[in-house]
Amino acid sequence: MTRVNFNYFALHYLNLWLSKDSGFCEALEGHDEAAKLKALADAAAFYKVARNLPKAHDVGEGLLRYKPVLDVIDVQDSNEFQEPRLIQSIEDVRSKISARYRGRGVTSLTTKFLWLKMKSPIVIYDRRARRALRTEPDDLKEHYSRWRTEFSLLCDEISVACASLPRVHEYSAPDAPTPQYVEKITSQPWFKERVFDVYLWSKGN
Repeated sequence: MTRVNFNYFALHYLNLWLSKDSGFCEALEGHDEAAKLKALADAAAFYKVARNLPKAHDVGEGLLRYKPVLDVIDVQDSNEFQEPRLIQSIEDVRSKISARYRGRGVTSLTTKFLWLKMKSPIVIYDRRARRALRTEPDDLKEHYSRWRTEFSLLCDEISVACASLPRVHEYSAPDAPTPQYVEKITSQPWFKERVFDVYLWSKGN
C-alpha cells in the first residue's frame, strides 16, 4: 500500500487556513453583520456552493445576499452540536436553510458554514469526500461514522505532519506567520481534521 504524503496535505491546509478560512472564521465569530455576510459570500464562492442558493430567494425578495443563511447560522449554539444530538442539529440547520431557498439541496454548504462558525466537531460533507469514503448521498450519519473511522486510522500520521509545519512556516504565506503561531494552530484537533479533509478531496477527485 502506497504511503500517503501527509506533509503535502498539511502544508496545503496551512496555506488555505492563512489565505481563506481564518478570515471567514474570524468574521463569523464577530459582531459585524456586514462582515459576516461578506464572509459567507466569499466562502460560498470559494467553496463553489453559491449556485445552491439562488439570488431569487434573497436579493430577489428584497433581502441582502445570504441574509437568510446568516439568520439561521448566527443563532446556533455550539453546545447543541455535540453527541448524541450532533447529526440531528446539523440536519435541523440544513432543513431551515433549504426552506429559505425553496427546498434546495444544501447539505454541503450547511456543513461548510457551520464548520466556519464553530469548527470541530463539525465534519465537512462534500461530493469529493463522499466519493473517497464511498458513502451514500446526503447520509450524514453514515458519512460521519466512516469519516471518523478513517480519520482515527490516519490521525497519528497526520499529527506528525502537522508537527513539522512550524519548521517550514516561511513556505506558507507571503507574510509568513511566526513558528509560534503555526505551532499553536496546527496542534489543534480541528486543524488535523481539515488536513484529513484535504486528503479526502484529493482522493475523491
